[in-house]
Amino acid sequence: MRISFVVPTYRRPAALGETLDALIKLQHPPSDYEVVVVDDGSGDDTPAVAQQFAHAAASVRYVHQQNAGVAKARNTGAAHAAGELLIFLDDDILVAPDHIERHLETRERYGDCLVNGHWEFSLGTRAALEQTPFGRFRIGLEDWVKMENDKQPLDGGRLRPSGITAANLSITASSFDRIGGFDESFPFAGCEDQEFSYRAQLAGYAFIYDPAIRLLHNDERVTLDQFCARQRRGAQTSVYLVARHPDEYADRPLLLENAPATRFDPLSLRLKKLMKAAYASTAGLATAAFVTRLFERRAPRSPMLARLYTMTIGAHIFLGVRDGLAQLPQARAAAYKAMRDRYGSA
Repeated sequence: MRISFVVPTYRRPAALGETLDALIKLQHPPSDYEVVVVDDGSGDDTPAVAQQFAHAAASVRYVHQQNAGVAKARNTGAAHAAGELLIFLDDDILVAPDHIERHLETRERYGDCLVNGHWEFSLGTRAALEQTPFGRFRIGLEDWVKMENDKQPLDGGRLRPSGITAANLSITASSFDRIGGFDESFPFAGCEDQEFSYRAQLAGYAFIYDPAIRLLHNDERVTLDQFCARQRRGAQTSVYLVARHPDEYADRPLLLENAPATRFDPLSLRLKKLMKAAYASTAGLATAAFVTRLFERRAPRSPMLARLYTMTIGAHIFLGVRDGLAQLPQARAAAYKAMRDRYGSA
């Protein structure tokens, strides 16, 4: 077995079914790759969905674990994988028929590196997003994020990013073991792949982003509430990243601008934190939701509506950082030290 896809999944059986259907239809010889599905304690129809592909030409294997988060699920999948090359794939990502060939071609050009592909929203997700003001805002937001990510140009249209995502990542099994796998202290998806990137970079691995590796994202989170919930959880994992590597990540705006106020904070930062706390309160978010609905009905393309979306997302990021700091005293200490080092002498 040369290649193993590792697909962690949690309570998305419909999306998983589409992902597996695309994987068994790859143009690569079925005997040359396998798919390892790791169910992170879903407790739903996930086993039945995986069983539907048990007799496919390509091997599809189901592995169950108690709910422990995506980092643990990826490590579990890697431990069960027989392939020399691992391709991690989220359970809501659809691959093109030439997916393996594209990864192998890039790896042949750049050697033992970590390779990411390029994703766009699936047709169904994009259609759902285009139906609502927030959905249209989200499309623009994702386009902006992709453009803002730091990438250095390489040959053949490929780019060298500053980090990688695990949504679609190829890496040799030996390199994965050398880096040490994903950090299982991360309770759910968010910054666990950023932490993995950090250790991979320290180990000397190159990151390659290849836009010719085309992926479709079957994202089921199309409403503002769904998106904000994901941002809050992601922000919470950013604090786990700080706890893991305080010297590298404590002095970042995400933490400094959302952590509790200290006596070292400049007046402008204290005021900013007070305003965020008021907006992120139960009453503040309820008021913002009411005003947002008014604008969605009466001025769906208003710049003020976009501003409301941005502020509401920011409020949930604020809450996520506070959630993480409440759980991790070592991160609170790192945040306090970063504030003191930056502003204490001002």
